[in-house]
Amino acid sequence: MGALDRLIRDAIEDGIFPGAAYAVCRRGEIDQGFIGRFTYNPDSPAVGPESVWDLASVSKVIGTTSAVMLLVQSGQLDLDKTVASVIPEFATHGKEKITFRNLMVHDSGLIAFRPYQESFTRAEDVMAAIYNEELTYATGSQCVYSDLSMILVGEAIHRLTGRTLDVFLRNEVFAPLGMNHTGYFRPDTSTFLNAVSRTSCVPTERIEPWRRTLRQLRGVESAFAESPEHIQGEVHDPTATVLDGVAGHAGLFATLGDLITFMRNFTSSMPMLFARETIAEFTKCQGSLSTRALGWDTKSPEGSSAGSKFGPRSFGHTGYTGTSIWCDPDDGTFAILLSNRVHPTSENTKILTFRPEFHEIATESPV
Repeated sequence: MGALDRLIRDAIEDGIFPGAAYAVCRRGEIDQGFIGRFTYNPDSPAVGPESVWDLASVSKVIGTTSAVMLLVQSGQLDLDKTVASVIPEFATHGKEKITFRNLMVHDSGLIAFRPYQESFTRAEDVMAAIYNEELTYATGSQCVYSDLSMILVGEAIHRLTGRTLDVFLRNEVFAPLGMNHTGYFRPDTSTFLNAVSRTSCVPTERIEPWRRTLRQLRGVESAFAESPEHIQGEVHDPTATVLDGVAGHAGLFATLGDLITFMRNFTSSMPMLFARETIAEFTKCQGSLSTRALGWDTKSPEGSSAGSKFGPRSFGHTGYTGTSIWCDPDDGTFAILLSNRVHPTSENTKILTFRPEFHEIATESPV
């Protein structure tokens, strides 16, 4: 048994998560593992290559940021254009000059998040509320990581291309790369891409009362009958749930194998979809206010979830459900961690100390 397998087995014993999948690429060679079960019930399915994970905020980079990169390359999107030039309804309360670059580096002035699920049950009402938000700080004066920013980017992609975010990504990113087990679950469908069912998804948190009420309002209770107690095959993020499962900040599901495919291509000397210059620009730190790149984050000097041994130019992102991707472009190393640390409750925050330890071992263990 390798060091990473031992670490993850110990984590399961410690209640950090009931199951996890991981991949580490070093010098072009992949080490991967599938450990634990969907839940702490010993009769629940074992985690395996076909297990599908709620990526949470890793959706921001594998999904939304990838779409932005393609649109920038094709000339359909200029990061220095104002958001209001694409979404006129956004031009309220001093937000007229906010650019897409501001959204991508999270210095727009928008609040980090709001519990929209407490007030709204329709996607259009959530979007109207976001358009009407007031700024919480002067644009460009500080960095506040904001779900609202990436939700707006997702809507802009829809308006610029005439295709919803899920359809654009399926046609332009996932299908070309052969990522056939990656996509978004809408509430009125039981599968995406006719390949992935809800029951193949690793469960996340206990179902909240507001979520049950929303399902009833939408008449979709039957789609979730096989998982009566926990969220399964439905996005965990509350705002993404009200936004019909497709949003710029969360909602993407994927297998470990599909993420390996994406990162192998992303780190290739001849990537299929993105110019090397585009990748370099989107994955480098964009200023002195924070470690943020464009969509992606970069490694902070201290306290990074990537640990201490990934290089200074490393980039990555984490997800609330217990997911993360980190990559060191200088030696081509990348590490993917997929877990359901929010099962059965998101009050469990032990993943915060686990992630750096995982990456320390990932950089040391031979492949």
